[in-house]
Amino acid sequence: MRIVVLDIAASKTGALTVLQDFAAYVQKNACEHEWFFVTGAEGLLTESPDAPDFHVIVRSDVKKSKMHRLAFDSVSGAEFLSDLKPDVVLSLQNTLPKGTEKLKKDDGSKVRTVLYVHQPLGFQKTKKFSFLKAGERELAMYQYLIANNIDSSIKKADHVIVQTDWMKKAVMEKDGIPEERISAVLPNVEDLSGFFDESVSWKPGNFIFPAGPIYYKNHRVILEASKILRNEGLDGFKTCFTLEPTDLPWVRDDDWSIDTIEWLGSLPKAELMRRYQTSTLIFPSYIETFGYPPAEARQFGVPVLAADTPFTREVLFGYDNARFFDPFSPEELAQLMRKIIRQEISPVKPEFAAATESSWKKIVALAAEGEISR
Repeated sequence: MRIVVLDIAASKTGALTVLQDFAAYVQKNACEHEWFFVTGAEGLLTESPDAPDFHVIVRSDVKKSKMHRLAFDSVSGAEFLSDLKPDVVLSLQNTLPKGTEKLKKDDGSKVRTVLYVHQPLGFQKTKKFSFLKAGERELAMYQYLIANNIDSSIKKADHVIVQTDWMKKAVMEKDGIPEERISAVLPNVEDLSGFFDESVSWKPGNFIFPAGPIYYKNHRVILEASKILRNEGLDGFKTCFTLEPTDLPWVRDDDWSIDTIEWLGSLPKAELMRRYQTSTLIFPSYIETFGYPPAEARQFGVPVLAADTPFTREVLFGYDNARFFDPFSPEELAQLMRKIIRQEISPVKPEFAAATESSWKKIVALAAEGEISR
């Protein structure tokens, strides 16, 4: 079976991780199929003589401009895919080029289309972004304009894959597709027991938030909560950001609450795991499909203070050391941080992730056979 994987959009952060992790799995574990990965830049994926049926096609021309991408999605994309003679088209970029749902094989049967949706902006109800605010315009474009393309693709795809049950329910509610046409495949979370160090101790004044500088990651609420605590006379606490100060241009140098933040920049994985053990995780992000930091930190038994959203409730289900707060209320976060600092909340026994079937195996099965083995 020939499966064409379309992901021209991926170039950084989570989308690129999805592409590279899936490709790595395919090269090692799905050799019974012939694979063509279509990307948007050189060097993202590498062919290997050990995987002769794994091919990479680079369409950097599509990423030259928004007009080039629009032309591919609206006019030429389906014809390009048809020329590859696929049995299945699996899009990892939230949308399908117009007309892909009409492609036929040489025998006249329909090409199966599978859509992996991991863009939550058009499905979440926590925040309405505004085109009138400079810092929100790009997010508003995704929420209202690009979301229309995603909705259209969802309705045309033979099968849709999302990461969580909340996204599955949101997609079904918004786009009206039946349950048999959508699957929730929870991403695998690595067993982190190998990083556990009994000599490292948790400290009540240590907080950490590992995240990029995206608006909805919501670093601002941590600064505002910290200011509340400092006004009360509390000190001896810091929150580590995995950023540089220049990554958050709205933070003023003369803001006296800035001394409650430790700017770490990007951390190696082992160092981040050590910081989890010594800290309380604050996770104020209010838009995600799946949040890895809560899923990782909970393994070490440390307190997790998370925005009260459907995805955090799902990721932290069954974890007794999680506390939730309104992501737009620094007062609620300050109240929880105060309890941590005063050790009214403390760590519990670590509980590391159990081995589970690969999520990529499930996605290959959904693409190739249309079902997951139970």
